[in-house]
Amino acid sequence: MKIGILGAGSWGTTLAALLAAKNNEVTLWEFDPGRAKDLSSKRRLSFFKYATLPKEVLVTNDLSEAVGGAELVVFAVPSHTLRDTARKILALGADLSGKMFVTAVKGIENESLKVMSEIITEELKGKIKALCALSGPTHAEEVAQQIPTTATIASRNSDAARLCQEIFTTPYFRVYTSSDIKGVETGAALKNIFAIAAGICDGLGLGDNTKSALVTRGLREMIKLGVKMGGSPHTFLGITGLGDLIVTCFSRHSRNRGIGEKLGSGQSLAEAQKSVIMVAEGVKTARSAYELSKKLNIELPIIEQIYLILYENKPPKKAVTELMTREMKPETIIEEFLNEQA
Repeated sequence: MKIGILGAGSWGTTLAALLAAKNNEVTLWEFDPGRAKDLSSKRRLSFFKYATLPKEVLVTNDLSEAVGGAELVVFAVPSHTLRDTARKILALGADLSGKMFVTAVKGIENESLKVMSEIITEELKGKIKALCALSGPTHAEEVAQQIPTTATIASRNSDAARLCQEIFTTPYFRVYTSSDIKGVETGAALKNIFAIAAGICDGLGLGDNTKSALVTRGLREMIKLGVKMGGSPHTFLGITGLGDLIVTCFSRHSRNRGIGEKLGSGQSLAEAQKSVIMVAEGVKTARSAYELSKKLNIELPIIEQIYLILYENKPPKKAVTELMTREMKPETIIEEFLNEQA
């Protein structure tokens, strides 16, 4: 199959190598001409040592070259550039009716409060054949080393989901299918906020008890907001919800956890972001989730505190104290959400 991958960061290059190894004809688009030339020559990113591009992968700065002949187009760009990239595709004037699109991007847009598949649908105006979302606990560092990994491909089009499942699955990359694309994408975006919180715990020198509580209560907030956004509560207990939450909160590879650790140790957001080469999506998603909580009138204490730390310079220690001294309540995780759907 002819596949175009848009975005030559760590995840885009990893997926390019994975798909090329399955004898697909892969074109990888890098928006910066200089970086595209460098990657085409060296076959490896300077900041990501794990993935080496096979010689068969074409690296280009020409978007039409990546999209024009492709049967499958994969978005692997930062979330805040996805809408502009989709608009550029539409401006090419190419026939998109026979093409499947996959978003491998995790985020909620600040302005529209929409997940990535909604943005693609909005911008490409229903002209594409099918749309899927690829998500899960999938750190590129481990996938590139062929460490066993699971993911989910979600789509309202079951045939497209099954086809993409076959395209992406390898002996080390096992892909499941789901029809709950909204739930899959929402969980994938929100987990990055809780990873920042987990990093703050690490930076403050707090313990395993603290982080365990954070992950569990974070899961509840994920379900609470995710169900309001149209996802199924069951989805958030799967690999794209709980699974992705666990890996992102605990992994040394997690950019979002790393940002949080720097914040917890006393750095400002600007200082923390400057030291991280790749995009930490949770920073922007925290703003979106906070705005959604106000719009939907739901209480999300952890998300609110992370927003205040990121955007209103609230001291992390004070945020932890306020979370621990909130009104005492019974514990619920999923029962209330199942009752809402009954």
